[in-house]
Order: sequence, then structure tokens, then C-alpha cells
Amino acid sequence: MRDELTARVWLPSDPSRRLRAIAARTCLQPEHILAQLADQVRMDDTGALTLDTFTPH
Repeated sequence: MRDELTARVWLPSDPSRRLRAIAARTCLQPEHILAQLADQVRMDDTGALTLDTFTPH
């Protein structure tokens, strides 16, 4: 069985426009990009979230 999370995300207009532009360029749905992004986020020893360079695919 997979761990799964369903979430609703409200973004301010500027990040939302950027996400839609990236989705259009990559032919992906915005929710797929957010899922890929969430998969790449790591938590360091202090509890801070980190993310290496991210390229949606």
C-alpha cells in the first residue's frame, strides 16, 4: 500500500502564474509538477526544508 496525501493548494498570483507557465512549457499539469517538487524536498537535521535544483519531467 502506498502512502498518499491529498491537498488543496492556494498560491499567490505570481507563483501561480509561474507554475502555470512551467506546466505549459513542460506539457504537464500543475499538480504533477507540485507532486514532483514535493518528492524532491528534504528536511535537514535542524528541520529546515531543502531542495536541490529542480527540473520537472
